[in-house]
Amino acid sequence: MKKKFMTLALTAAMAASMGMTAFAGQWVQNTTGWWWQEDNGSYPVSQWKWLDGNKDGIYECYAFDSNGYIYTNTTTPDGYTVNADGAWTIGNSVQLKYQKDMDSQNNSGNTSDNNQSTSSGDSTVYTNEDMVGTFMTNDENREDYFELMVGAGDSIAAFYYDNDGDTHIYNFAKSSDTKYRDSSNSRNMTIVDYDTIIVNDKTYIRE
Repeated sequence: MKKKFMTLALTAAMAASMGMTAFAGQWVQNTTGWWWQEDNGSYPVSQWKWLDGNKDGIYECYAFDSNGYIYTNTTTPDGYTVNADGAWTIGNSVQLKYQKDMDSQNNSGNTSDNNQSTSSGDSTVYTNEDMVGTFMTNDENREDYFELMVGAGDSIAAFYYDNDGDTHIYNFAKSSDTKYRDSSNSRNMTIVDYDTIIVNDKTYIRE
């Protein structure tokens, strides 16, 4: 850790000789890996953290080891998958949060990033009425989407418009606070937060 503090302090002077790379003064890399440098020079250790590294208003979630480096292209010690960039994924979909979600989380006083109970840090329980709306695919190569509606009881009814333009009807029965299942069609839905659902490992974002 002492070596890492020295590296942080001397990044500018040693960039050429050490092959160091930094983006916007926050992501930093050396021959061991990448870490996130806070404005005050500190960095996260042994935790998950939502970060908007390119300042586009969209946050990805990263796991940091005991030395502060991100895990990449592996399964983390707590059992989650991260891609080659270190971002948390389910299936092939990078999990996302938006600026308004982060603002809401901070305003509620929940500032802990080391919380992967739902892997989003969002402990709100959303009802089927909350989730009514259109959810578009998170894959730029696809155009499929769901229209969610209130179903019978606490279930969620859904029209699914697939990539070929065909329409499918699902009825997702509630199995837990965040889990729904349409057994007849082998479809599982997870509510990540108000704006994000996952259906069979594919992520959909509220329009």
